[in-house]
Amino acid sequence: MDDVEVRRSTINWPAGSLLARLLPAPRDALLAQAHVRRFAPADALLRQGATDRHAYLILAGDVAVHVIDSSGIDAMLAVRRRGDIVGELAALTGEPRSATVVAMTRVTAGVITASALTNVLTTYPTAAWELVRTQAHRLDWANRRRVDFVSRRATARVARVLADLAHEIGSGNEQPIRVELSQRDIASIVGMALNTAENALRSLAHHGYIERRYRAVLIVDLAGLAEFADWDRDNP
Repeated sequence: MDDVEVRRSTINWPAGSLLARLLPAPRDALLAQAHVRRFAPADALLRQGATDRHAYLILAGDVAVHVIDSSGIDAMLAVRRRGDIVGELAALTGEPRSATVVAMTRVTAGVITASALTNVLTTYPTAAWELVRTQAHRLDWANRRRVDFVSRRATARVARVLADLAHEIGSGNEQPIRVELSQRDIASIVGMALNTAENALRSLAHHGYIERRYRAVLIVDLAGLAEFADWDRDNP
């Protein structure tokens, strides 16, 4: 993806991503400010605690959001994909980074300075609203994980996370849907021990909902997985 292609408003950004939800004018204004950078797998785009002030638009590839607590435990919190924005809170508030963002695949990202982001949001109020919606969606995701933790068994918790991710990744009714996460990644996102997550994935595979691959899971029966997890795309 070259710089000219990045700036085309006709790119088909994934449904639900910030760039897909923005109207053409603010989307083009934001992309016009993007200085393109590329990252190899395992490269850090942002580091927890850093005081730099810029955001990234993910233009290609996947990144993982990690937080390290005071005891040194590294927890993977979420995955961000093409069309998403990361690092926007520190860019807008000036506070230290609250998380580390690491490339899971080869990533192309657009650097947006704090001043450029503020200018676009000020010029286009609809863009500011969509950024608020993005934050609300992420908070809702985190809240659902907390509720699942206290109210559902391990296998159902894993199934609900996979259904959520499959809905975000999938296009139409095409299956299988490949979720590029290792078993350890899934355990971290769901908030359980690795062996517990492995047992849950083994059970879901036994029922024919998924197939396990090296550092990935294939969703082969999304409808069955969603029914098992009591997951509804309109009210997950």
